[in-house]
Amino acid sequence: MIRIGIDPGKNGFICIMNDLDGMIINGDNPDITIKEYYNIPIIGQEVDLNTMDSIFKNISMGVRFENYHCCIEDVHAIFGSSAKATFSFGWIVGVLEALLVAHGIPYTKVKPKEWQKEMWQGVPIQKKPNGRTDTKAMSLLAAKRLFPNEDLTATERSVKPHDGKIDALLLAEYCRRKF
Repeated sequence: MIRIGIDPGKNGFICIMNDLDGMIINGDNPDITIKEYYNIPIIGQEVDLNTMDSIFKNISMGVRFENYHCCIEDVHAIFGSSAKATFSFGWIVGVLEALLVAHGIPYTKVKPKEWQKEMWQGVPIQKKPNGRTDTKAMSLLAAKRLFPNEDLTATERSVKPHDGKIDALLLAEYCRRKF
């Protein structure tokens, strides 16, 4: 089965996870391998729609619809964001959903608190200096526990783990568990 996790946004990522029936590929869970990652392609300040279409075409090519499922983060306006940023973010989510539908990829929208609750089990709560939960730190800890050998940086040259890649990986694992 192929499971897809999508963290939308201009800094977003797509993670494709493929079950391989007990084959140990990357030293992590013997029943899972991470097949591919795609960042949301950007040209200048705009999403590259042609490349996005090609990504979804590659995902759906030759796979019967009952053999895969996608979980896309169901996010809404972020408090304190500008109207322009909120509109742009919503537009990207709409494009992603349209591409999933156009390529016949079954999907479920999942609220951040829902997938985070599942994936953060057993992770000690991390707080920011203002007392709020540090969701990025929580997700990084969860990803490192579940996939200790996975490269969580955006590129080979990157030094720090990429939030979008981490969330896409955790969404794909949530999708594997639930669907």
